[in-house]
Amino acid sequence: MRKLLLTTTAMVGAMALSAAHADVSITGAMEFTYNNHDSGIATAAGTTVSGDEFSSDQNVVIAFTNKTDSGLTIGMVANIESDGAGASTSSDSDESYITISGGFGKLELGNQDGVGDQLTTTAHDLMGPDALNDGNSMALFAPDHANGLVADNADLVQDINDQNSINYTLPKMGGLTLGVGYQDNGDTATLNGDETVIAARYEFESGAIKGSVHYGSMTKDGASFGDRSLNSSSMGVRISSGPISAIIAQAKSDSGEQALSGALPVGVEGEVNDYGVSYNIGNGLTLSVVGTEVTESSGGESLDVTSVSAKYNIASGLDAYLTMHDYDYKAGDSGQTNDDGSLTAVTIRASF
Repeated sequence: MRKLLLTTTAMVGAMALSAAHADVSITGAMEFTYNNHDSGIATAAGTTVSGDEFSSDQNVVIAFTNKTDSGLTIGMVANIESDGAGASTSSDSDESYITISGGFGKLELGNQDGVGDQLTTTAHDLMGPDALNDGNSMALFAPDHANGLVADNADLVQDINDQNSINYTLPKMGGLTLGVGYQDNGDTATLNGDETVIAARYEFESGAIKGSVHYGSMTKDGASFGDRSLNSSSMGVRISSGPISAIIAQAKSDSGEQALSGALPVGVEGEVNDYGVSYNIGNGLTLSVVGTEVTESSGGESLDVTSVSAKYNIASGLDAYLTMHDYDYKAGDSGQTNDDGSLTAVTIRASF
């Protein structure tokens, strides 16, 4: 929790909060990133598609917590984000939700990451803000793809992600945590993509070894009448001992629509395997290496990525990351373009 320099307006707000017996915390973080993308795709002029850019991602999180006489804990979270390349001139609500927790477990209502994101894992969790599952990096493969791959890491292919939803987590039973989430996509003919997610995590410990097993499953209806549904699952294992951590994970997906060389859309089956290890060398330096393999049945697309990341803690609340992804995308019969390239990112992250 941060102390605030109270102006007159802040003092009035603080008195109102005190009257409501609420605890308030304000935290923030900002990432400033330099990306350099070397693509293997040649343009019509015979040059290579390469690009570099500056980008930033800023988050301010305001959280309220109130404990009731009946034993419930009620909370509200507002996450305000400003991100993008070039001039970032506007801020949006990234997450806004309420929580109700007690002996029955925890209920989350609103725009929040679903239980699948909270309880599953991928090897890219070992890396920093420019990992494939972070969402802040430039597209790694074929920037001119009409469709692209269904996924590039072993998370659930399409989890509930900061969307209005209901997520419920049962009380922890030993090392087992179970959760379920539901998102209603809307009430029009083209917004039928309702989604249900079930996820679990089991934590264990044996001597100096700590570990966890993760599983998630999701089903999303087709957006319009007659569209295919999207189904996916994810399973992973994480092991850590002292300064070493390792994760191996696999995700499978079934359907999603994709047109192949002008043909009618077909269902897509995909599989992602990733595996990685991180080592905390000490003195603020942590190294991570992750390998990712993606294959799809329709069109024969595939992607192999080797990711290397170094994190250095400069000072309390200030970290530097150097991340490099070397990738090889094969288009198969999809009608897309082969791409053998790399992406390098340097990020400075300040947290408060």
